[in-house]
Amino acid sequence: MTARGLTRTLARQLAHPSGVGGLLLGKAMDLANRRPTRRAVELLDPRAGETVCDAGCGTGRALGQVLARADCRVTGIDPSERMLSDARRHLGGRAELLRGTVEQHGPGARRFDAMLALNVLYFARDDGAMLRALHAMLAPGGRLVAYVTARETMAGWGFTRAGYHRLYDPEELLAALVGGGFQPDRIAIHREPVGFGAVGLFAIAQG
Repeated sequence: MTARGLTRTLARQLAHPSGVGGLLLGKAMDLANRRPTRRAVELLDPRAGETVCDAGCGTGRALGQVLARADCRVTGIDPSERMLSDARRHLGGRAELLRGTVEQHGPGARRFDAMLALNVLYFARDDGAMLRALHAMLAPGGRLVAYVTARETMAGWGFTRAGYHRLYDPEELLAALVGGGFQPDRIAIHREPVGFGAVGLFAIAQG
């Protein structure tokens, strides 16, 4: 396989992990994202008795950290059966895990007190459907913590040129959230180093 072919394969696996490659990639991403995941859960500040959803839960590590901080009822959503299988092993029966996209589960869904959207907004379409679904799934007064690696970092990673990833600077992330129905004065975006020379963007949005 050519270097270009490998890059496209990596980008495709990041968008929808599957098979042995997806399993290995999931473990690698858990390691690479330890710091942003920990920081996102800190910003979410889960509280006992709350309902918490991780939209794009992957292997379930973020939900595990939520449960370690507070006695919450947690739900994970992910389109990859490979990732959900790993999440089941990690979380046991402590979480409700649903296969599919946020857009599929958002309409008519029960609402959550708090939501995580970590490394998933890369795959949001320009029509705003993913952000609208996230907004619709928040209970009144609920909070969303979203994370993406900043455009300035990701632009140097070859796989982002394969066409699977949408990149963000702070203004673009704010615009995407506003387009999904969040009010600008209820959004805060933090730009922080996340290790290995990377810069991350953490958005906190109130429903």
